[in-house]
Amino acid sequence: MTFTPRQSIRAGLDHPESRLDPIIAARLADHLNGLPWTTILVELDRARGKPPRHYNTSDIQPQLRMLTERLGRLGFPFDEGVHPARLVSTLGSELRIVRNSEKHNDDLTAIDAWRAHDTCVRLLEHFGDTHGAKAAAHMRHAAIAAVVAESGLDLRSATGQADQAAQVPAHGSRADDSAMEQDPDAEPELVEPDASVLEREASDDTPLIGHQRMSFEPWIPVVVGDVDVLDHIARKANKERVRAVAQEIVEYEGPVHLDRLAQLIAASFGVQKLHAKRQQKITYQVKQMGLQIDGDKFVWPADIDPENWVEFRPNTSEVRRDFVHVSPVEIANAMRFLQRHTPGLDGSERRAAALRTFGRKRQTKNFAAHLKKASALVNR
Repeated sequence: MTFTPRQSIRAGLDHPESRLDPIIAARLADHLNGLPWTTILVELDRARGKPPRHYNTSDIQPQLRMLTERLGRLGFPFDEGVHPARLVSTLGSELRIVRNSEKHNDDLTAIDAWRAHDTCVRLLEHFGDTHGAKAAAHMRHAAIAAVVAESGLDLRSATGQADQAAQVPAHGSRADDSAMEQDPDAEPELVEPDASVLEREASDDTPLIGHQRMSFEPWIPVVVGDVDVLDHIARKANKERVRAVAQEIVEYEGPVHLDRLAQLIAASFGVQKLHAKRQQKITYQVKQMGLQIDGDKFVWPADIDPENWVEFRPNTSEVRRDFVHVSPVEIANAMRFLQRHTPGLDGSERRAAALRTFGRKRQTKNFAAHLKKASALVNR
């Protein structure tokens, strides 16, 4: 039978899809009160101001969301006690990117198939699913055999080629923190949001994940390729790789500023410092994706309407996100909340509270201009 990378990857995604449902259900059984685990995703959507959807427990997309996202008060239950830290969410994030590529009919190679199967093997081995991991390993072997056939190399050489292309040992790892630009406006001391902004007003609809407001959770870059992808970004396959990563980041972190998005994409291909020309090329690819990009250069997930979104995501100063990379819409939503819950504050006090909501205290010139832009939206 002829090996087809796309068919191999599709089968590789179908396989964990058939294995993860009972694993997720068993891990969360004590928290579900007899409800299906997809109830947690419905609650997460509500807490984030997104329209709740129906989720199928046997669908890989919600399964991977459960493995990679913070589940409210439950945290990251599949990464508890895991070494290295966040291993499960790292592997899950890589599979989410693979799924994006397969779903959008991107060009895929035998090495891509090998990489996807290797990630599945490692994930199922971690969960102690020996039988599932063994089946995934058979698919991985078929993929490396296809690399051998395509390249004319022997098995050992082909395996080395696959390892190199898949960024081993970086494959399945998080990019180093240095991959993100240092924040020149970092606060010298810990700044935390006021307690009032940390609780949601309509919290009765999220009994499983708790009443706390969803904080900003930064997407941690997963290394999915090397700098050669960005060096030759005009090639069709490389465009598709970049766009698959962009889609994942926007779904996870949006609304996200276009400059921050470009930095995160670059970090996923091993680039620690993003120069202007490369950033321009990455940004161009994002703009070709048909995503919602507003006049302030913020990229929005498809399931959030910027005009009607009322949520915001607090964070401490320990979270690395430039204040000007917080959407004015999000800051305005926080300001409206503060108006309702702290009516005694004057304008300057409310601006200071808004800054603290996003982990800031010092009001620089840039921050003041950004606050002014958000203030203009409050009574719109």
